[in-house]
Amino acid sequence: MFRRLTSLVQSFSNRLNAASTDVSVIQLGMALALISSLLFSLKPIFIKQAYAYGANAELLMIIRMWIACPFYAAILYFERHSIKPFRRYIPALIFMGFIGYFLSSYLDFLALEKISAQAERIILYAYPSLVVLLKSIADKSLPSRRTIVALVVIYSGILLLLPGELNLNGSTFGLILMGLCALSFAFYVWLSKPLISAIGTTFFTSIAMLSACFWTQLHLIHLKAENLIQFPTEVYAYALGLAFFCTVIPSYTMSAAIARIGPENAAITGTTGPVFTVIFSIMILGEVLTVFHVAGLICVIIGVFLLGRASKTQ
Repeated sequence: MFRRLTSLVQSFSNRLNAASTDVSVIQLGMALALISSLLFSLKPIFIKQAYAYGANAELLMIIRMWIACPFYAAILYFERHSIKPFRRYIPALIFMGFIGYFLSSYLDFLALEKISAQAERIILYAYPSLVVLLKSIADKSLPSRRTIVALVVIYSGILLLLPGELNLNGSTFGLILMGLCALSFAFYVWLSKPLISAIGTTFFTSIAMLSACFWTQLHLIHLKAENLIQFPTEVYAYALGLAFFCTVIPSYTMSAAIARIGPENAAITGTTGPVFTVIFSIMILGEVLTVFHVAGLICVIIGVFLLGRASKTQ
């Protein structure tokens, strides 16, 4: 059964790479980014549900990676014959796994212990603005006026979010952790484009995620193994969903989207994530939606939309 699942994932990834010959590359890239956004938006919901059954950030992260790691290892094994030409990229991929899928995820898990799922997703999906800023710094150029207006709208939305979140027992420290998570993920998205173009989606994602599994185990090696088997069945069910539907599948679709439409457009399309998460958090978690959350969400989405238009006119 496991071999069949990994074969299906590999087949899905290969079809993503081949499909661009049949459909518009841009349309396919946007569709992949939307799929990634939807699946990633379920991540804070599963995490919050697992926390409700007694899990914490460190233990849940290890269980998630233990479940996800064999899938990536199996997919990489099936692609083993194409690895040799790309060995020189492995150190860079290990670093990408560290910043994109270990550090960013760890900060995310920690933040979700202290803030709502809505706030987590709204802050995280402001990361396209950070991608644009990083690109401007690298190019040693000032953002355009349109870009500056978009950035002001985005960060105004985050400021509007804060009173509602803090009034609902959200933690200032949790919000800071979430901001650092967004910055780490922005670095990952910005740096990943040339690597994906050079080596392809499957190899890039598999090595980066196996690297994240390694960093997670190394960082949390001090935890006792018996602590990982003490939870009710529900925790492992949510961890399975978190590993497969919110990690394995969207990690490949996100990489494929970046390869086709670039990091800026993939990031912009991904701003549908907060809308999905807000809906799920209200329906499933019973979270309260305040006027501050709504105002912040609207500003962030408008700001990222303006950012996308500004980037196309430059």
